[in-house]
Amino acid sequence: MVALLVGVFGLRAAVRDPVIGIGLLYVVPVIAAAVWFGPWGGVGVGVAGTGLYTLGDLVAPQDHLLSSILLRLVVLCSVGYAFGVRVGRERHARSELAHQEGELAELRALRSALVPPDVPDRPEIELATCFVPAQERVAGDFFVVNEGPDDSTVVVVGDVVGKGLEAARRAAFVRAAFAAYAPYNDDPCRLLELANAALVERAGASDEFVTAACVVYRPADHSISWALAGHPPPMLLDDGERLNGISPGLPLGLDERVECSRADRPLDAGDGVLLFTDGLTEARRPFSDVVAAGRARERPHPELFGSDRIAGVLAEHAGEEPGDVVRALRTAAERFTGGGLADDLCMVAVRARS
Repeated sequence: MVALLVGVFGLRAAVRDPVIGIGLLYVVPVIAAAVWFGPWGGVGVGVAGTGLYTLGDLVAPQDHLLSSILLRLVVLCSVGYAFGVRVGRERHARSELAHQEGELAELRALRSALVPPDVPDRPEIELATCFVPAQERVAGDFFVVNEGPDDSTVVVVGDVVGKGLEAARRAAFVRAAFAAYAPYNDDPCRLLELANAALVERAGASDEFVTAACVVYRPADHSISWALAGHPPPMLLDDGERLNGISPGLPLGLDERVECSRADRPLDAGDGVLLFTDGLTEARRPFSDVVAAGRARERPHPELFGSDRIAGVLAEHAGEEPGDVVRALRTAAERFTGGGLADDLCMVAVRARS
């Protein structure tokens, strides 16, 4: 704009036209048109203003008409286009900012929904949860602790593929589905099937899937049953033994059928289980630490926290309160990664009361 004004006054001096300054008042409507209608609106009004000036020569002829017309055409159209572009960029920036603020507000609301502040008190078991959001974009980890039929307790931990607002929306929907079905069904496989049906009905079969582990504790016979939908199996709380023996099943949302299987076992007083997302097993050690330790050739890929380290921490804290156990796991994972987590970390620990 400074260069444009310098050019204007230079041309004015060159053509020695004393009325050019007055004629340039056409800049005002040009700027207004640029603000209202964009850069080409400003150019159009600039051309119109130049045309009016040309018609004015019929009333009051003047010298240097051609140079005056060209000067006004260049100045008015340039000003109109430049102001239109600048205003358009500012409007776009404001729109983007408002959109981002809206997304952040929705993400905060979704995160609050995915991680309820209080865990309900359930009969004959102690519960502890842990949710640590990733340092990067928000992911879609979630957990559910809900009352089931006959005083049973339904516990679900899940993970949505991907990150960002859409992953959080999908996680919130699946979590709400589990919470809605849990009071009426204590079969973990059936609960996974119902949540899958709701997700497929909402969005259709998609590769934006959701993995989940569902555990149901029944105080009537002191037992648990569990089923998986493409999720890591739970572990026993005191030694890290995996609750295997069943098919991992398909993740939710991939197909109309989950094809999961169910397993049962006693959960005696003092026994417990740990449910978690891959944010724990796949917590990564910084590569700089691997290089410093001289293991870069041995481990060309990132070193993961892994199931063995989880089992080691669980064995070290055997018999402790569930809250102490999940805190120990979180501390160990954050120490392993140097303090930052690339993915959400979600855990639920359950122990039968003595």
